[in-house]
Amino acid sequence: MLLGLCLAAFGGSGLRTALDQAGGLCLDVPTDTTLGLVDPVRCGQDDRYLDEVAEHLKGHNVTCVSNSRDAQLLLGPHDRHTDPVCPGDAETKRAHAIRCSLGAIRLAERVNAGSVRLLPGCPDFGRWLSWWGSDVGWQDNVDAFSEHAKPLLTAARDAGLRILLEPHPKQVVYDRRSIELLLDATAEWQDVIGLCIDPANLAATGHDPVDAVRGWGDRMVAVHAKDLQRGNGTGAGWSRYGPQPPIRFRALGLGELDWPVLVSTLQDEGFRGVLYVEHEDALLPRAQSIGLSLDLLRSLIPATRAEGRTW
Repeated sequence: MLLGLCLAAFGGSGLRTALDQAGGLCLDVPTDTTLGLVDPVRCGQDDRYLDEVAEHLKGHNVTCVSNSRDAQLLLGPHDRHTDPVCPGDAETKRAHAIRCSLGAIRLAERVNAGSVRLLPGCPDFGRWLSWWGSDVGWQDNVDAFSEHAKPLLTAARDAGLRILLEPHPKQVVYDRRSIELLLDATAEWQDVIGLCIDPANLAATGHDPVDAVRGWGDRMVAVHAKDLQRGNGTGAGWSRYGPQPPIRFRALGLGELDWPVLVSTLQDEGFRGVLYVEHEDALLPRAQSIGLSLDLLRSLIPATRAEGRTW
């Protein structure tokens, strides 16, 4: 099990500043146009720019290249809610998502990252609730993914990469059942599609965070590490992940998730991927939050092989 850091926390700071905090960790390098760290469109179209970014990343252990906000426009929503990312009609937004995602894939291939984490969105979040007299359901969202993701899956396969999907309330996969639906529907791409599981995201919508990391085998390539608080929504950092009470994310050890149990469960599952610290704590400075989380994980992950009981 390896330790990593999601550099999305450094949006607006510039790539050099973000890399200064790398500290020998595995890195998830985001390419969202809204973050200003790496331009995914130029990565896909400008060889000189791609070489420049690769040169900046040289010497760092980049294990994943990601895109969340642009990639979400692959499936939507395609209304005014996503205009701040890319204005226009559904066709324009989807074309933007494909350009940006292909740029992320090209960068990942260039730096031998191995994985590309994409959040492809969801056509209709309400399909988890069936309507009387209608046969429309979540499978229709999965079918839309199967149709529109083909150019990205093909590019990833050609590049020898895995595309990681992260269960989230705004995604075509949001719980175990929706993940299973998608994996079944895309069996021909099983060498390409993997999972990045965020226990806090699943706990925020009422799912068992420990169960969330069980049973995926080598499908689970990465795990995100942050903590979760529930409350009345008074103060900084609170949000709503659905009809449940407000939640906010914290540095590890400052919320309700049992990270010692989560780490031991990952060991039991034989997890050999990357555990990425994801800073989203609105109450702590970035460096302090990341430091707390890394310190806790380093105290839980075996530094060497465990000898086991000797008496």
